[in-house]
Amino acid sequence: MQRATILFVIVGSILGTGMILSFYGNQIIFEELIKGEGLVKVGKSLTIQVEINNSKVQSGVYAIQVIDFKEETVTATILDPSDTEIKFKSINENVFEDKFDITLPGIYKLVIESKDEKEVQIFGVIGPEPDEAKKSLGFISLYILVIGLVGLVGVTIYVIKNRKKDFS
Repeated sequence: MQRATILFVIVGSILGTGMILSFYGNQIIFEELIKGEGLVKVGKSLTIQVEINNSKVQSGVYAIQVIDFKEETVTATILDPSDTEIKFKSINENVFEDKFDITLPGIYKLVIESKDEKEVQIFGVIGPEPDEAKKSLGFISLYILVIGLVGLVGVTIYVIKNRKKDFS
């Protein structure tokens, strides 16, 4: 039984490490993204602004979540620092994510509009695309969590098999 306890502690440590890395990784990935939320309808848009330096990154990312989603009612426009439209998308799903090119340093804007008369709750984020090192931290934490869960199942099977031997 002592061996099983040690194995459970090891597996629990692996799972705890995976959860901490997952939390930390998400925080690092989303630290430069600017979040915004609001109610959008005809004549009332949501604008989220972020300052991006093109010497550090070459592309940006934006994401939109629409509560009470309806087809073909919400649009997203990305404006560069000179207020030129560089991307326009009609949102056809309740969670949408896309990238855009960063050509100039300055303030980029995500403008979310609706064609519906009824107000729609919108969540949006915009910012520079996270680099590969930041993204890899998210994958590493996922792998550690999977290893920990497989270990947990393995230790549980080990304990069940050894209990059967102890009773016979």
